[in-house]
Amino acid sequence: MGFPGTRLQPGRLSCLLLVLLLVAPAASGEPLVVLSQNMDQLFDNVDDGNNERIIPRHRFQQRVKLAALKFGERFGLPHIIALQEVENLNVLQQIAAEIRERYQARYRPVLIPGQDTSGINLAFLVRYGVEIREVDQLFSNEVFKMTGKPLFTRPPLYLEACYIEKCLSLLNVHLRSMRGIGSVNDGERVARKRLRQAERVAAWSNRFQQSRKGQSLLLLGDFNALTPSDRHVDVAGIIAGRPDNTAARLSAPDLVEPDLVDLTRSIPAKKRYSFIYRRQKQQLDYMFSNRDFAADVEAIAFSRI
Repeated sequence: MGFPGTRLQPGRLSCLLLVLLLVAPAASGEPLVVLSQNMDQLFDNVDDGNNERIIPRHRFQQRVKLAALKFGERFGLPHIIALQEVENLNVLQQIAAEIRERYQARYRPVLIPGQDTSGINLAFLVRYGVEIREVDQLFSNEVFKMTGKPLFTRPPLYLEACYIEKCLSLLNVHLRSMRGIGSVNDGERVARKRLRQAERVAAWSNRFQQSRKGQSLLLLGDFNALTPSDRHVDVAGIIAGRPDNTAARLSAPDLVEPDLVDLTRSIPAKKRYSFIYRRQKQQLDYMFSNRDFAADVEAIAFSRI
């Protein structure tokens, strides 16, 4: 599937990675490569009137060129690129245009705006040669009862794509971060929102497995989840179908049968991290698959940019 990438910010390194390499579906085809990459608030230089962040034109062009260079040189032009924290279609189109100019490879942008007040969204870049069967934004109308506001400000983005003889369903996610979880005023709200998001994604994947037996499923992106669990909510465990209700304060039912496979577990422990915060290595980014898909995975890695 895809290789994660990394982000550099003042005082911290964030490795937003995941590159997945699949067995070639036919003798005549190259192995399918899927990449998941958090773009670290990639806004453009256009004022859309949404009070969004606007960056200088030269800085935007610099980031677009760097993205195209890494996707081409470092990752070998993945067939499917799942992106988190991009502003809009213009950003995707600019990256796709730069890739086409550099490598003569064509990508189709996929983005449905969410409800994040900062203006960041989930997206895909899909290389020509991969058929797009379906695109959908999940849970966009669901409400977090504790606040009356959307449960997902960045609703998961669903893509069904086919490559030669195989089809794959992908769910690109960017879940609520742990920011504020230790706060006296906001901590309970943050923890319970993370719990509800994890349960919702888990229940959806379980229904997928039950109703679409034999079809390949991949959940990927920035889950903002620790392994082992943080002391509040075991987000990764809930989604995989193995919630740790001994370590986490908020318990959750087992909603997934059979369990999903955490593909990142095959990465050596010393290299299994996607974020460095205050010199502490953490894994926040994952790829979870059903068993039908896991059997086709040839390699997976976190890549440092």
